[in-house]
Amino acid sequence: MQSSSDLNFYLIPGMGANRRLYENYKLPGNIHHLEWVYTESAKTLGDYAKFLSQKITTQNNILIGSSMGGMMAVELSHIVRPVLTVLISAPTGRHQFPRALKILDAIGLHKRMKPKTMFKLTRLCDTFMGFKSSEQKSLFYQMMETNGPDFLHYSVNAVLGWKNTSPPHGSFVQILGDQDRLFSSDKIANARILRGSGHFSTYEKATEICAIIAEETEKITRMS
Repeated sequence: MQSSSDLNFYLIPGMGANRRLYENYKLPGNIHHLEWVYTESAKTLGDYAKFLSQKITTQNNILIGSSMGGMMAVELSHIVRPVLTVLISAPTGRHQFPRALKILDAIGLHKRMKPKTMFKLTRLCDTFMGFKSSEQKSLFYQMMETNGPDFLHYSVNAVLGWKNTSPPHGSFVQILGDQDRLFSSDKIANARILRGSGHFSTYEKATEICAIIAEETEKITRMS
């Protein structure tokens, strides 16, 4: 039987976030943080996945991604073939996008917007993040400030233009707040539902999510 100490957890934050999103995570294995770094060579999520995959040099990997980080985990899974992919507040593909995101992509305003202009509109995130406290809200915008306008511009264009409809490679689980205003359980079948939580579930429900991951990890180790 595979030991949990052999497992490598790669944590990928959401758009505009960083490792602080996972500061309360306790997982049964080795934790690695994949941080966002702006690179002009990446135009799509697939491009960035190729760039990021070079940082994964271990075996027995579990990918954990939140929101855009979940989309990146899907793309990475097709390259590094992990033993498990965990998507938090994230779709497996464009077919699980809400109608609003598809409309925004069709309008294409984001493609004509300059990075600094787009960055000024970040407060619109209040409409769907579902912050439960001023501390959560402050943390989110502090993280976004760290990543800066160029990365935000890349992120918005890459997410809205994401064409993937293939599920992650191998085993995967989706975890979703029942109050998520961006990705609804109506479009995501068989998701593990977090009661009373919105799109900021990754941070807000760390203990519950870690318990789900530990449960799914146990299934993997029993099968190995």
